[in-house]
Amino acid sequence: MRARFGALTLLGLTLTLSACGGDPVIDPVTPPDPEVFNLNTLQPGQHKEIEAKIKINVVMVGYDATRPGQVAGPRDVNVSDFGDILPTTGRNIARIPSAYGTLEPTGNSYQYDYNFVYANQSFEDGFFSYLTANGTEKPLTYYQKAYNCQDVPADGSTPSCETPATNIARPVTGNLEVDGVVAENWLADNAGSIGVDSSQYTVFLVNWYGRPDFKFHSYTRAEAKDSDTNTAFGARASRRTNAWGGTPREGKNQRVWFYDLSANPEAWTNNWDVTFADVDGDNVPDYRMPPIWEYGTRKATYRYFTKVGPDLALVTRYVALNLLFTPSPIYRASLTPPNMPESINLNVAFEQSAASKPLDQVFKPQLSQSRLQPLQPFATLTNSVRTTPLTGDLFDAYKCLFPATVNDVCSPDRADYTGDRLFNLGLNEVREQYKTLTAYQVPIYAFNDDQNTQPGLLGVAIDDGVTGTQALVYSFLTPDLNSAGYGFTDTITHETGHHFSLSHPHDGYDAESNTDYGPSGDFTFVNAGDMSNTVMSYNDLTRGFGQFNLDSQYRYLTAAYLNNANAVLELVQEAGKDKVQAVNPAAANADTLFASALGSYQNMNYLEAASQAHSGYRAVIEAARSAGVNVEAYKWYERLDGLSTAAKPEPRRVNNFLPVKGTAIRPETNDYLTKLRLSK
Repeated sequence: MRARFGALTLLGLTLTLSACGGDPVIDPVTPPDPEVFNLNTLQPGQHKEIEAKIKINVVMVGYDATRPGQVAGPRDVNVSDFGDILPTTGRNIARIPSAYGTLEPTGNSYQYDYNFVYANQSFEDGFFSYLTANGTEKPLTYYQKAYNCQDVPADGSTPSCETPATNIARPVTGNLEVDGVVAENWLADNAGSIGVDSSQYTVFLVNWYGRPDFKFHSYTRAEAKDSDTNTAFGARASRRTNAWGGTPREGKNQRVWFYDLSANPEAWTNNWDVTFADVDGDNVPDYRMPPIWEYGTRKATYRYFTKVGPDLALVTRYVALNLLFTPSPIYRASLTPPNMPESINLNVAFEQSAASKPLDQVFKPQLSQSRLQPLQPFATLTNSVRTTPLTGDLFDAYKCLFPATVNDVCSPDRADYTGDRLFNLGLNEVREQYKTLTAYQVPIYAFNDDQNTQPGLLGVAIDDGVTGTQALVYSFLTPDLNSAGYGFTDTITHETGHHFSLSHPHDGYDAESNTDYGPSGDFTFVNAGDMSNTVMSYNDLTRGFGQFNLDSQYRYLTAAYLNNANAVLELVQEAGKDKVQAVNPAAANADTLFASALGSYQNMNYLEAASQAHSGYRAVIEAARSAGVNVEAYKWYERLDGLSTAAKPEPRRVNNFLPVKGTAIRPETNDYLTKLRLSK
């Protein structure tokens, strides 16, 4: 189903003057109604879409257009390959609220304007020479060896084979390791030489293969370490990438992501395996993008030459556009509509087992707060931490969150994950706290477990189970996770990022097909989205939020302030003429601020747009309060009727992907993925 959404219309009154042999004649107009607001940008009671025309630069580096009569090869990619695959429009929805039955748009929609560019010889020569000069020759990675042998030993030992597998096109014989940010920055800094503005959203589709100076290579973020344990996740072979982007740079707007099919092979998208259809073990064939030299080989064709372009188009649409450049949020950015919070407390309950490491060794609350602050630039963030023993009823309820089997501890009361005892313990605690606390609370429960009660599970940002509103944040640390090098700081930052709205960069929503999807089946390749600068990834290569995160959050906030201001003005109108007249001067001022915000938004100055929209929203809500209009914040914990075992709406399932619980878990509980993320 293809959807089209109209542009935001600015309404106003026009005064017509005409000369008729005398004084100007003013056409009759309907006088303003004193009981309603007469505004241009703001429209009381209306949900408005901010439609932006977004330029998308698609730059081919190492690819050529096929000439008429020429036999296609893996370097040949035509713009026509993209035409039937790339969308013309996009629209953001709040994904988990939408999973409860009604599509919930955020108020952000897009018209995509594509600019296809083939990099010239000078640009290619410069880039690949730069990689050679700035890379370091290293031994083959675990997964490069796995590719050569087409095998991962069951005992976890290093893959080894006397001769390469017979079905691969050619064995990997070298490994030039290049820092992903170094490559990203070179592309951004030199984009102007080929007429590309890297402050616009730009995907570089890279291919070194086929050139005489080709080197087998991999991209790395070797310095990436856990914030608490200092574990060097970036040094692990499973964290080698063939893509990177979204890195913020001081004083420079850079919106670049590159994808290099001639790199690695690598583990994150399982493109090292060109033998088995189902690598991740979910009993569904996995669509993966193999190394470039596996397209159309005479030896054993994994995929035809002619699929290179369409595959790159799939990556551009389902990764770059939908997951990185213009992604949909997992939750509402407004938190408590229509009265959005100005003070937010990260309320951490540290549930401590007797034999676990103490809090100060596994959690840095101030560091997590400082990293989260950019997602709430206009709110005052604070944190509070309290410690209680993980024993008794709390421990029993905790064990029932994701039980391996339903046993006497968990049954017969356990209905589903939102109706379980652990959720209700948190719900009751939140209700009690709000009797005295005024700041918005993010209820974070950190379970420091000295047993492997929840093996392989790092965290989940849970919703209310009724409306899809963000509710509780859980984070887990068990002996297996501790030995793998994890602490709490990065996981709590990640899960609170969900609570504040953000999705993973490996799952999301495609508006034109109305599809919510994750990295499995036909969309297995979208794990490539994790190869970007964001703590919302699963690969542990970033500790904070990248440029794509911040752009998206500020767009969501701009729309949220606009639509919540409209909601507040509707309440004022419902309160009567006197209230409208009292609020009207502030509303007129806010109308001007929102008009400026929309201008900044169209110019991609998203933080400025959100700031102007915030000022307009505050003007409206403060005037409404001063006029005596009651504007309440939405309180999820008062709308649940206890939850208990009441039936919940069946969530939307698309492509076997359930966007309610699974999207907010890291890492996923699939055994194969857990082993991948905890090892090598």
